[in-house]
Amino acid sequence: MKIKSIHIKNVRGLGDRKIELNMIPNKPSLLVAPNGYGKSSFAFAFQWLNRQRMKLSADDAYMGNVENKPCMIIETADPSEIFVADEMKNEISRKFGIYVINSGLTAIPPGMHGGFQMGKAHITVPEIVLIDHIPQKKQLIDDFEEVYELTGMPKGYYPIIQNILDGNSFMVRLNARELKCTLAVIRKIKEFIERSKEYAGTIDERHNKIEQDDFDVLNKYTVVSTAINYIKGSYPRDRNAMLLLRAIRLLTLYYRQNKAVEDRIEYAKYKFQEKACRDLFRTLRNTWKNIEPHREKDKLSLKINDVQRISNGERDIMVFIANLYKAKGLMTKDNNILIIDEVFDYLDDANMMAAQFYITDLIKQLKGVGKNIFPIILSHLNPDYYNQHYSFKDLKVYYLCPLPQPHASDNMIKLLRQRKALANAGENSDDISKYMLHYHNDYSQDMSGKIGTCPAEWGNIDTFKKYCNKQMDNYLDNEEYDPLAVCVALREIIESRIYSCFTEPVHRNEFIEIHGTQKKLNYADEQGIDVPEIYYLLGNIYNDPMHVDNKSNKLITQTLYSRLENATVRNMIKTVKDNRI
Repeated sequence: MKIKSIHIKNVRGLGDRKIELNMIPNKPSLLVAPNGYGKSSFAFAFQWLNRQRMKLSADDAYMGNVENKPCMIIETADPSEIFVADEMKNEISRKFGIYVINSGLTAIPPGMHGGFQMGKAHITVPEIVLIDHIPQKKQLIDDFEEVYELTGMPKGYYPIIQNILDGNSFMVRLNARELKCTLAVIRKIKEFIERSKEYAGTIDERHNKIEQDDFDVLNKYTVVSTAINYIKGSYPRDRNAMLLLRAIRLLTLYYRQNKAVEDRIEYAKYKFQEKACRDLFRTLRNTWKNIEPHREKDKLSLKINDVQRISNGERDIMVFIANLYKAKGLMTKDNNILIIDEVFDYLDDANMMAAQFYITDLIKQLKGVGKNIFPIILSHLNPDYYNQHYSFKDLKVYYLCPLPQPHASDNMIKLLRQRKALANAGENSDDISKYMLHYHNDYSQDMSGKIGTCPAEWGNIDTFKKYCNKQMDNYLDNEEYDPLAVCVALREIIESRIYSCFTEPVHRNEFIEIHGTQKKLNYADEQGIDVPEIYYLLGNIYNDPMHVDNKSNKLITQTLYSRLENATVRNMIKTVKDNRI
């Protein structure tokens, strides 16, 4: 199954947004958008999918109007598979297991006493329930001898199973439904039990007779062969007669005490879940707070409370792993969707790598039991930031607010590719960088024969620069703009300002000949020029997109667009343009 699109209507800030996708299962996907452009609304839409329908409060409806009815539509690669959730139905949750992870940080204001503030505010994380029900511990008693009156039989003839009933490792493997015998099978088993009482000789001789006369007759029943296979897992060296006799003890016990057996299986599964959960958190460095999953009444949960008493990194990765563990228990469908809302945006490098590892491990575990997962990471970060783990190298990148790509952007891409093509052909491509993509004090060069299929008027460098400056003005005036042209204009402003600071011609000439804006700035700093810090900080805007060797035009321009649409970045660029430094 591939997810081709997700269409959300009337949820918080999303009025009518359809995101075109090509998501394949078990590969992480990154959904990028600037802050304030609907990432949390996207995640919130999935959180409001209950079993029956999609229902929002007035505060969460689009424009705060409950008449704006919410809806989500997921289209797959199969045109016949379109799943809809609205106020009347929810086909999506019937098809997909869904879990949403977000940071959950909450500010708790200080208390008041006598009209005065007492103490100070602190940050907390809500309790994360990892296992929402702890079953009662129950013991099973193997009373086979008493029930079937075998008190006179030689010891060891019917091997016991009490020890495996007491052990969680055997019980956790059982599927109770596979132990259910029909009346016909139970009748055959009881006939065998009565018949086996009459067998004579040593225990080995009796077992020989069972294998000769009875084993194949009973093993042909699926429920008996299944029980034998379960037993063989704990007693791999047993001969067939002993396996059959132990299997019969198990089947007749379930026939008589099915509820008790099912309760014992449920408890064994809980104990394995609890151990896996505790082992997972033991891999993290303990803090002085000794934060770990704890049992409270009938649930197992993680409580951090005042998170200021631990480091942000410890808090973030603990909360993420706890949610990931909880998500795993809810991913019960053949196809599952995991939404991770901006959690990665605030992780340091080490915890980013750790989080990617845990997602990779979750994918592996679910694939191991035949389940698919679509991990969707919502972020405002540069997609390159996520390429720290091998499983994320093929990360699919999509955009919540895709930038319409006018012909101008295509032409800028052509210019970058022409520069690369000239370099690959062994020809001098420096003129494109030197005169068009950087500041130069002489724009009298004719570039017509070097720019390939770019607009002919760009052969005049002054015309090209005016085009870029116009795109910068459009950007700052919130009009449609060419993001790559904005980069060129920003470079032009920064480099021309620094150039004008030099008084010696030799320094100006050396500055012009240096390759790369960052190196130019470093040179200026070495010569005693006071280079504003903001010039360095904007390097991710004016530098990276000009050097991305990527065949996808959309990835280059969309990533840059996500950065440019950040309100702070826009204000920084305006500050530089207006020379208010």
